[in-house]
Amino acid sequence: MSEKITEFVFPEGTKVDETVPEKARRLYQRFYIGPLERGFGHTIGNSLRRVLLSSIEGEAIVGVKIEGVPHEFSTIEGIRDDLTMIILHLKRVRLKIKGNKDFVRAEIKVDNTKSDSPKIVTAADIDGPVEVANPNQYITEVMPKYKFYCELFIGKGRGYVPADRVQSSFQLPAGTIPIDAIFNPIVKVNYEVRNTMYEERADYDELVIDIWSDGTKTPQEAYEDSIDILIEHFRSLRNYVERGKYERERKEIRVSNIEEFIKRDVQDMNLPRKTYEVLKMHGINTVYDVLKKTEKELLALPNLGRRSLKEIKEALARAGLELGMTDEQIQKAIEEERKTKS
Repeated sequence: MSEKITEFVFPEGTKVDETVPEKARRLYQRFYIGPLERGFGHTIGNSLRRVLLSSIEGEAIVGVKIEGVPHEFSTIEGIRDDLTMIILHLKRVRLKIKGNKDFVRAEIKVDNTKSDSPKIVTAADIDGPVEVANPNQYITEVMPKYKFYCELFIGKGRGYVPADRVQSSFQLPAGTIPIDAIFNPIVKVNYEVRNTMYEERADYDELVIDIWSDGTKTPQEAYEDSIDILIEHFRSLRNYVERGKYERERKEIRVSNIEEFIKRDVQDMNLPRKTYEVLKMHGINTVYDVLKKTEKELLALPNLGRRSLKEIKEALARAGLELGMTDEQIQKAIEEERKTKS
């Protein structure tokens, strides 16, 4: 029988590895996808892996508030760890919000005033509308005759969000110290492409994906979420838009005023990802930080070339700003803007 070489072979579906013990499936699962046309194993495998490691929604502690502790470099009397170490331990706590809320408050309250021995505080001591996946995670140790109390704020998000963006994304109460948040529930993804037999041919691909989770979301739930994300992206590609309009919308920076704009994260400048990552790598986190740099200083940064410099200058120009501005020049621009709006 002749073979129709124009027809695509699509996978029959996803096969779940049934040999993985039921109890282990909360943290690990293996999936088989096939048959696939040659080359599509890597195309699909790499796409799924990238989405799984960067774009799955999860929950994390985004802020901590301790009465009388103004900043993260403070020490707390009667507590073994300083706040910097406590925050580091809190980042490792993996939890899930109960119900459909996107932001909740929890607390840790440990009274060791009547004891003669230290009391270890773990994630199991967190009290609030959350489920803790790693209750044995160490947080700190309370010395005898002391007590420890802190408020925790938990939010939903995707990927990694630095503390400065956490502050602007969540309505944290006054006195709360924002925390770098790692929302992604997937900790590791491996994939392998094997040859497989299909209709007397052995040159088809079979994709094998191994997914490890932190326990707040099962690997299968995350796998299904990653498929949905990719489908929505590809579906939107069928919507054709006028290129000129798209470029204008992409480059538009919504600036309510210069004073507010200079406090924004460099990501809000609509720069390519590589450009703003280079800036952040060298401690240039806000628009104000960019304004204080000269062209020469920016070009001296590794991996930042003239094309990136041009994009930065264009982004600032759209807001009426330029590189190398002094504080006096920035203040003058703010005052002139106020006059024109009054």
